[in-house]
Amino acid sequence: MVDTSGLRASVAEAIEHEKKTGTLARLVLTSFEKRYPGESGETHTERTEAVVGVIRAYVEAMPEVVDAAVNAAEQAGVRDSIEPMFVTALAYVEEDLDFIPDSLGLAGLVDDAYLVHNLMQEMSQRHRALTGKDLVPPAASSESQRIRRLIGEPTATRLDVAVVAFARRANVKEVVEQVCERIGGRGITMELPVTVAFGGGADELDDLPDLELGALGG
Repeated sequence: MVDTSGLRASVAEAIEHEKKTGTLARLVLTSFEKRYPGESGETHTERTEAVVGVIRAYVEAMPEVVDAAVNAAEQAGVRDSIEPMFVTALAYVEEDLDFIPDSLGLAGLVDDAYLVHNLMQEMSQRHRALTGKDLVPPAASSESQRIRRLIGEPTATRLDVAVVAFARRANVKEVVEQVCERIGGRGITMELPVTVAFGGGADELDDLPDLELGALGG
């Protein structure tokens, strides 16, 4: 059974950590101050709040997209095929993957979120090839590319390798193909909660130089 309660608790703790410490906000603010030394402190603060908001939304969406995928699979009558993949994915995130320490709060969950969202992209791409329909909105992919730049190298590439390795380990391609075959090729209709939005604050993210969040892992 897919249980995202642990992931939701981690996200809530990370958000509370950021509220108390402002760890991510300080990194972002410093970046803007260096890039735009002539701008006012108020402008820097506004830009910083927008970027932190985008990153927070990206992290918060992790359990939402997993639950939405499982619910959609259940509605289509193929939950038994999809569920094991997400059970393994959550275990992978919680136990095996930690390129950025979770102790850093919101900044520390960016790598976990990147894995989950890109796993969904792997599924969505195969689903689109078979049915012509996206599982998740294309904007989610653009958001992940912006987040990837904030993570920086070499951690971003290590995460990409981890996504591919997990997709192969979980037989993502084969699972999606089997699901589409079982339900007659019509595919899965996945509805994300209205609270999940991608693309907000894109200008601010594009203005940022690499934050090199991956370097926080030592």
